Amino acid sequence: MKEIKFRVWDKVRQKMFKPQAISFDTQTLAPFAVSVPGCSWEPAEKFDLLQWTGLSDAKGSNVYEGDIINISSVIYQVIWNKSIAGFELVEAGSSLKRNIIDVGIGEIVGNPYQNVPSIITPGL
Repeated sequence: MKEIKFRVWDKVRQKMFKPQAISFDTQTLAPFAVSVPGCSWEPAEKFDLLQWTGLSDAKGSNVYEGDIINISSVIYQVIWNKSIAGFELVEAGSSLKRNIIDVGIGEIVGNPYQNVPSIITPGL
């Protein structure tokens, strides 16, 4: 079975956390509440949930949804594409796409919330 991991961006505290637990609504399967270190359950709307792609960059760092990747001096963002039900890389400033597996030859240079290169629009 594939391991599923998340990290969460706390919109209020402006901080990234590894969640201790995430509760999902049993009917809609939408996130309902999140528990992070030092806090009890809080409404999921307070967070942006970012799923792990199951892949690592060239340095061995886990790559999550939203991460910004440098591959051969070209900047890409990891996005979830609903129509293909999978992650892909979208080149910053264009609509050119690249296969998600290519993150293995690139390096994470930021995310939409921290260390954002100037050509990336936060909250994509």
